Amino acid sequence: GQDSTWILPDLPSKCTWTATTPASKSPHSCVPLTEEKKILPNILKKIGCTPMVQINKIGKSYGLKCELCECPLASR
Repeated sequence: GQDSTWILPDLPSKCTWTATTPASKSPHSCVPLTEEKKILPNILKKIGCTPMVQINKIGKSYGLKCELCECPLASR
């Protein structure tokens, strides 16, 4: 059977956020990042700061009509 909690991806978004929404009015949490140091004392200091990388050229070459991101994990 079909999962009743599944939301079709082509439905309009219920999110009220816009790029001009001030952080104080945003429905999403916003945690400012601290300035990143170039040299860290150990790898544990990097936990929680894994970057998202856009890989849109790959998606466009396959005809995708969305933004594609990867979260590179060192544990792969």
